[in-house]
Amino acid sequence: MADVSGTAQLVALWLHDKTPQSRRNYEADVRGFIGFLVQENPKNVRLNDLDLRTVTLNDLQAYADYLEVKGLASATRRRRLASMRSLLRFGHSIDYLRYNVGVKVKLPKRKDTLAERILTERQAISMMAAPLPERDRLIVEFFYYTGARVGEMAILRWRDISPNRDGHGQVTLFGKGEETRRVVIPKQLYEALLATRVDNNPDSAVFPSRKGKKPLQVRQIRDIVAKAGELAQVQGRVSPHWLRHSHASHAMDRGAPTQLVQHTLGHKSLDTTSRYAHAKPNDSSGLYLAR
Repeated sequence: MADVSGTAQLVALWLHDKTPQSRRNYEADVRGFIGFLVQENPKNVRLNDLDLRTVTLNDLQAYADYLEVKGLASATRRRRLASMRSLLRFGHSIDYLRYNVGVKVKLPKRKDTLAERILTERQAISMMAAPLPERDRLIVEFFYYTGARVGEMAILRWRDISPNRDGHGQVTLFGKGEETRRVVIPKQLYEALLATRVDNNPDSAVFPSRKGKKPLQVRQIRDIVAKAGELAQVQGRVSPHWLRHSHASHAMDRGAPTQLVQHTLGHKSLDTTSRYAHAKPNDSSGLYLAR
């Protein structure tokens, strides 16, 4: 059996290679499950309050029922249960858990809302032209032209941006599972970013907070994008991921190879990228037929 002292150490091993934001999200999901079983507010529980070796299939199914009764969205329920299944699978793989009871838990079906979260090109342009401070406007533009995840932008430093041979900019993004990729950005965006630089320190944040050189927090970045969407009169609260989806869809509409979009977005599977070719709510093959 693996030399693991308890749930806290198991979780630490499980999340070792995850990004800081992913670790926080996964740990919050685990605390939610523990809080349900020990009948305590998840914010107050400690990971070692529950010995995962005592968890049964009945516990997991009861938790799934509890999440549904609470009226949580299927995507939220799916994520929380998937987090627990992943942790239990990991615990079993290192022989800490004798049985993997999570394998029997069915996840709620995923509702495909991708098409609902893809902006039109006009909406994307309107967001980038919204009357925002220059830093905030460049954040929106950066998301659209790179397809970056919010966590990737939040840790961006000046050492990660450089010119390429064609005069465009090149950005190194650090994604999920320590995956690194290089994305080219238009010359105009690269030069606009350079114009905002206030020092020569390569470790300074590209998008600093108003109070100093510290990077913006993920929550602040989300609020900036939402504000741009509001000013552009886009229905719904626009998130950075909407711009990521829109980047992929618009690039493919304009003829970008699927493999190139896959690399730019950092998708492991080409199938994930191919979803954008089918996410057009106002289009159908029937419109291409003779009348």
